Amino acid sequence: MRTDELVTGPDTTHLATAGSDQGPPVLFLHGTGPGATGALSFAPLLPALAGFRCLVPDLVGFGRSGHPQDVPAGPGPWFDRRVDGVLALLDALGLDRVHLVGHSYGARVTLELILRVPERVDRVVLLAAGGTPVKANLTTLIDFYGEPDEAGMRTVVDAQLSRPVPGIERYVTERLATAVRPDVQRSFQAAMGGGAPMPTYDETVLPAVSHPVLAVHGKDDATISADASFFLAEHLRQCDLHLFAGCGHLLQYEVPTRLGSLVHDFLAAS
Repeated sequence: MRTDELVTGPDTTHLATAGSDQGPPVLFLHGTGPGATGALSFAPLLPALAGFRCLVPDLVGFGRSGHPQDVPAGPGPWFDRRVDGVLALLDALGLDRVHLVGHSYGARVTLELILRVPERVDRVVLLAAGGTPVKANLTTLIDFYGEPDEAGMRTVVDAQLSRPVPGIERYVTERLATAVRPDVQRSFQAAMGGGAPMPTYDETVLPAVSHPVLAVHGKDDATISADASFFLAEHLRQCDLHLFAGCGHLLQYEVPTRLGSLVHDFLAAS
């Protein structure tokens, strides 16, 4: 996996790239939380998608991407800045059209992109999607910075799993190392603070989406209920739905091989 730093409007975006440079481009958009990054979020899925050009950025305000000082506090302004950053990234890469894979908060960004620039989106995968009227339980994420240590990060991760995951200790360690950086903490807390809200994608807007969509959820997700994916399947015109039994919010780590095959086959069907 190679990495680059690209100018994306007023910010910089850290981009990891894997797979085939000649393959169809797939943009992966990660979820929120202390220490979240693109490469760490999606690493378990990438081997199954080696035939695609896998583009895995850190969203603005996460990881090694820019941490702007001029964004007003609150979820809405930070969400808009991140969406703008993704569009600027596509422009910087010279990509007119891509597949999208969004996890959790990244699925919310994906839904905004579908509605804002539908002509630039091909097929869409929404993993444990945020952004619907189904509310997320973010208590452990918000509470982390009260005691930002290894035990606290393990609590964050354990709350998003429903089964033991071999090797998850490395994930915890790497995520903690990012989370404790002062710029990462400031961006996360500013985006989670009081202020204008993010948009919600409900039955008034979802029927306008004509793209093929695959909604995937863990049946035991305690962060965002699987009801969110049922909602998407009900209101999106072309939405397949897949549930993994005995699986929580971090599907990529709990069922990486099965999920990788599912995503590969869906994207390859275009």
